[in-house]
Amino acid sequence: MQTQLEEQLVEGCRRLARKEFLNNSADSFSLRIPGQAQMMLISGSEDWRQAEPADIRVIHFSAKDDLSMLHAWIYQERSDVGAIAITCPKWVRLLANSGSPLPPIFDEQVRHIGSSGFLKSDEPMREECVRQMFRRGGNAVLFGERLLCLGMTCDRVLFNTELYEKCAQAYVIARVCKGRISHIPFWVRMIANRRLLKDEATAAASYRDGRVPQEITAY
Repeated sequence: MQTQLEEQLVEGCRRLARKEFLNNSADSFSLRIPGQAQMMLISGSEDWRQAEPADIRVIHFSAKDDLSMLHAWIYQERSDVGAIAITCPKWVRLLANSGSPLPPIFDEQVRHIGSSGFLKSDEPMREECVRQMFRRGGNAVLFGERLLCLGMTCDRVLFNTELYEKCAQAYVIARVCKGRISHIPFWVRMIANRRLLKDEATAAASYRDGRVPQEITAY
């Protein structure tokens, strides 16, 4: 399993790098090791397109350095999370500079990302802050010009990161063009959130059993 996770992590990094989501040494990507209090982490890369297994560090959740500790806090707080990506895509940066959080505007967004948080650049990311941001099952937080995205699996965090960037692009363009922006109705968000929480509970049970959850194929 470890070799498979390594391959997924490296390919995930390369995929996001090709889209210019992972583009500097402040970015990072990690995967939970099922059944263990450990993760595989790649961070500090100068060229993410050249990521390779030798760049992977296996780190215990008791890590004390700032970056590893943030990933570890999330894995301990959210037992359903199997992958974490901290990226800096173009439209996310533009959204951050607008000073506005991303509202619920697309069906897929509320189904897979849920409620997304917004943290000002001058606010430190502390353990209690992480707990508050992700306690309702949401899978994305914008802090400064960076996007912190969660997923139940490697593929899911890739999808969520790409989805958030698409939503950010649509929202920023609509605001600049003074377009009409409609939010997803509350009752739709409520149903979507219930389904998301159910999926996350299933994923948490899989990780407790030492297994990577099955991918969600149904919308």
